[in-house]
Amino acid sequence: MFSIDGLVSGLNTESIIEGLVSLQTRKIATFNSRKSDIQFKQQALQGVEARLLSFRTKLASLNRTSGGVFGARQAQSSNENIVTATTTNQAVEGTYQLRVESLAAAHQVGSNGFSSSNESITTGTISFQVGNRPPATITIDNTNNTVTGLVQAINNNSTDVTAAIVNDQGSGTNRIVLTSRHTGEENEISIVNNLAPSGTATQPDFSGVAIQAATNAVVRLGSGPGAITTEYATNRVDGLIEGVSLNLKSFDANLDVRITVSRDNEQATEAVKEFVDEYNSLITFINDQSRFNAETNVGGPLLGNRGVADLKNQLAAMVTEAVPGLSSGLNRLSQLGITIDGTGKLSLNSSRLDKALSGEIEGVSSNDLARLFGLGGTSSNNGIEFFSGSTRTTTTGRAIQVDILQAAEQATVIATSALASEPIVIDSTNNQFRLNVDGVETEMLTLREGSYTQADLARHFESVINASTSLGNRQVAVTTDGGRLKVTSDAYGSASKVSNFQGTAIATLGFSGTENGIGRDVAGSFIVDGVVETAVGTGRVLVGDSENENTADLQIRVSLTSNQVSAGVDGELTVTRGAASRLDKILGNFLDSQNGTLSTLNGSFDKQLESINQSIARVNEIAESKREFLVRQFATLERTLSSLQTTASIVGSQLSSIRQ
Repeated sequence: MFSIDGLVSGLNTESIIEGLVSLQTRKIATFNSRKSDIQFKQQALQGVEARLLSFRTKLASLNRTSGGVFGARQAQSSNENIVTATTTNQAVEGTYQLRVESLAAAHQVGSNGFSSSNESITTGTISFQVGNRPPATITIDNTNNTVTGLVQAINNNSTDVTAAIVNDQGSGTNRIVLTSRHTGEENEISIVNNLAPSGTATQPDFSGVAIQAATNAVVRLGSGPGAITTEYATNRVDGLIEGVSLNLKSFDANLDVRITVSRDNEQATEAVKEFVDEYNSLITFINDQSRFNAETNVGGPLLGNRGVADLKNQLAAMVTEAVPGLSSGLNRLSQLGITIDGTGKLSLNSSRLDKALSGEIEGVSSNDLARLFGLGGTSSNNGIEFFSGSTRTTTTGRAIQVDILQAAEQATVIATSALASEPIVIDSTNNQFRLNVDGVETEMLTLREGSYTQADLARHFESVINASTSLGNRQVAVTTDGGRLKVTSDAYGSASKVSNFQGTAIATLGFSGTENGIGRDVAGSFIVDGVVETAVGTGRVLVGDSENENTADLQIRVSLTSNQVSAGVDGELTVTRGAASRLDKILGNFLDSQNGTLSTLNGSFDKQLESINQSIARVNEIAESKREFLVRQFATLERTLSSLQTTASIVGSQLSSIRQ
């Protein structure tokens, strides 16, 4: 900036100029103070947002009625040296007595003896097959024709068999031991040995007596005349007790083991405590930011903020009001031991909570607890079950009528031709097949050679399909229908498919290769106060259209069969929204990035900051313009004074010469 030093006038021009524009400077200071105040409020609002997000995260576990923390179960074994147990939420509380009579074991076979691991062996091919799984063929040539070479080739090329060299001290030789990777009596190792004798090389021979037989696990449930004895190919037993997985560790046919299934209260207790703590953290922060300090006469940044005050009031209402649609026996959090104090914070009566979770409050089930917190529903038809919904699903207390037009169906195919008369012989000429299940093609599968009855062949055919590595968790059931094989996918809906039978075995099995089965999705609609609301089915799940007025995103699971579907309404569903679900909806509205209260408040602050910044810019422009004007004026003054001084000096000189 151009500087005026005031040498002619003797004035401190810079100080005078700054004094003249100080009014603008004071305006800028006022604007900056307002700006800092707004930024302080915005930071406080961001603090509220962070705590709302954390609180909403904690609500998630309480907001689920299906598979949530209140339905958690635990299983205890009276003898974990014999069996341990785990559960899912489908497990039913109770005590089950069982005996583990034997464990599943993997088939082990040993070779003839060798003088050393480097001994030469004969060349050719040797194949290993475990049960119904595809065989692995190993080629032995001059690059790997030793005992060690064979062991390495097996381990590198077979996914079902492992090989190891063991020292047989009894015979003073080394032997190859083959072990199936799969337990169970159907998983024996079959060997096709084409390592032809040659010269002095030793031919590996695995035809001796098995080192360990392939056996099934045998478990007996109960002790009376009606006790249930079942066999399993592995030592993990699923399905014997619904929702319970047993891990068999050892066996004792004479020792009873008790498996006790009970509520797992730890998860629910922790979830409720976190809910209370997060709620209190949020309320404490809001209180601190909204407090007026009488000593300093200063209010918090959120004091008087209507949006935050409304949020606090809504939260308080949700944790104190009765949940609409629930019975008076448990429709308030206070009945569970959660109460609110004068500051708006929650307190928890742990003793009361423990009693409720332990089933000690008469008439209060785990499902009642789940509905007190989450979005849930009750149905008049056991074949129609509430699954889930969203914040858009209304819970007015009105019954939602469910009209099922089509039950979900599984894909089923029946062989074109009947099976041959028994026994049905399977050999190397008719033992291979493949098919497509639920859109996935199996690898080439192999039936075990032998003679079968129709029922035995159906069971074996099913086990071979379900052992396919390509199918993963996809499964089928195979039965006979009038002497013809019937294959049914375990899946429901249009994704359920069975087709594309190929291979040397299909003619013997009665298939032509043209058979094709596709399942059907459930179809239906919802009716509220006589108004039909559309829904789309996927498998057994029926979902309300997202634009529905009352049933948007409502999901129900329909297990009705075609014979159980009636003309007209098939059942009524009542949907309720518990405290956690109601809180989640409020938080969702507040946090909505487009139309939420938080977005509106932040937008308001941003606009105010933008306006202040624009005002500061304008004031700066005015101040700078005024400063430049004053500099020019004072520069003119200095030049004028300098000119006058020069003129005065000349005049004075002339007057002096006249007087002389």
